[in-house]
Amino acid sequence: MEKIKEFLAQAAQFFREVKVELQKVTFPTRQETVGSTVVVLVLTIIMGVYLGLSDWVLARIVQILLQVG
Repeated sequence: MEKIKEFLAQAAQFFREVKVELQKVTFPTRQETVGSTVVVLVLTIIMGVYLGLSDWVLARIVQILLQVG
C-alpha cells in the first residue's frame, strides 16, 4: 500500500511540474505559422524540381552512354 501512495505522490508531482513547464511555452502566432508553412512549401517545390531535373539529366547521360557503348 505504501508503494501505491508513493507512486501517486510522484505522479501528482510530475503533473504539477508539467503544468509549470507548459505555462512557459510560447506558441507561434497565426502569422508566424503561415509564414513558416509557406517557406516549407516553397523549399519543398524547389527541391522537388531540382531533384527531378537532376534525375532526368543523369538518366539521359546514362541512356546516351549505353547507346554509344
